[in-house]
Amino acid sequence: MDCQSYNRCENMRELFQESKPIAVMALVLVLLMVWCIAPVSAVGVQGAKYMGSIAPGGSVNHTMIVSNDADQKPMDIQIDVVGFGQAMDKGYTNLAPANDLSPYSGRKFITLSDTTMHLEPGTSKNVIATIKLPTDVGSGGRYAIISVHAIPKTGAAFTTGVNIPVLITVSGTKPTESGSIQNVDTGKVAIGQPIEVKTTFTNTGNYHYYNTINKVTISDSKGNFIANASTSPSAFAIIPGSTVQYIAKPEIATLGTGTYTVHSGISLDGRVLDEKTTTFEITKPYIPPVTESNITLIPGSPATLKSPDGRYSATFPQGSVLGEVNIVLKPYSQEKLQAAPGGAKLGTTSFEIAGLSGLLSKDATIKVTYSADDLAAAGGDASKLKLAYFDAAQTAWVILPTKVDTASTTLTAPTNHMGVWAVMVSSSTTSSSSAAAGATTTKSPLPLCAILASLVIAVIAAGHNAGKRK
Repeated sequence: MDCQSYNRCENMRELFQESKPIAVMALVLVLLMVWCIAPVSAVGVQGAKYMGSIAPGGSVNHTMIVSNDADQKPMDIQIDVVGFGQAMDKGYTNLAPANDLSPYSGRKFITLSDTTMHLEPGTSKNVIATIKLPTDVGSGGRYAIISVHAIPKTGAAFTTGVNIPVLITVSGTKPTESGSIQNVDTGKVAIGQPIEVKTTFTNTGNYHYYNTINKVTISDSKGNFIANASTSPSAFAIIPGSTVQYIAKPEIATLGTGTYTVHSGISLDGRVLDEKTTTFEITKPYIPPVTESNITLIPGSPATLKSPDGRYSATFPQGSVLGEVNIVLKPYSQEKLQAAPGGAKLGTTSFEIAGLSGLLSKDATIKVTYSADDLAAAGGDASKLKLAYFDAAQTAWVILPTKVDTASTTLTAPTNHMGVWAVMVSSSTTSSSSAAAGATTTKSPLPLCAILASLVIAVIAAGHNAGKRK
């Protein structure tokens, strides 16, 4: 350790001896996080959207103010006009000119006063986008994106950019607002996972629209109502020609075996654009995901956090936390899970225990009732079922030594780590720090900062204990 680092630790130890330990520890962690934050190259834009009407043969100017914050480094800016794409989650995306094949593209109708610029810290410049429509432009709407982004330089951890959506209404023409549902799908219904109804929908008109809603109803084979759900009004415009997906999550209790009917409809301001019906089959009794529950942990008392149905629990011994902490047990969709490491595979049970920012002082005990689907994933061999948590700092699953009780169909494991959990099928345990297969690995200084934080806190604690012994 260099002299500067040593002096920092000595100063913190003296402060610890005169202050409350928990407050000082929190301060240390904050300071270390600040020291370890990588530089960012950021760009700001005023006028970050254009939505207006232009007559055929007419034109308008749209002014954008591009700025660099005073605390940033000097930066070079690139400005491009690109195609207007839309992802399945409705988010807007950039399309390269070669891929911008929509008959509703407005990319070629936009010219920029500048395509590059240099900005010193605390400065800004104006960019004017001139939008000129041809006389034979056609009807409905035309669309493009103006992409403003910093050109990466050495020393920048990452750059930010701003996509400016351009939504043009061709005035004096008739917009057509229509759509078609391509597919309705519930996917594989798994025990302990939510039933998600995914409706794939295409804007078949010539104009964009907001506020679309997906309404879903589920009924049994006799037509009896089971559950329904509605999505929130879409905050994104649905661009003509775009195909997007709506995900509705009906709250369903247990379901018996049988065939069920799903009715899905997409509406715009109360007007149904399209509707479609499909069915799904339950081959084994369905059990819904865990219901959210919470408790408050205090240092002086043991406590148990348990799901209302008793399938999931976390037992915390006295002294497992240093201060009052609210812990929440809640569902976690299997679709969000990182892929299992090599030699292992995911079961169907997953959940999250949130609220703890670090590690427990003493191990808690996690207990989970495994499902018939978990057992099926293990080929009927319960001894292969393990509890695992995802270590976000190391981007890796940690598969724990797990006690299996086939009589009660439960899995039990001790841990000082909370976060995202899953039942894993594996013949061994692992605590590898390598990235999980299929996960994206990002080099970051934060794990090193966590190590430094632990070392500094250990020094502080040692000084505090020494002071108490004097």
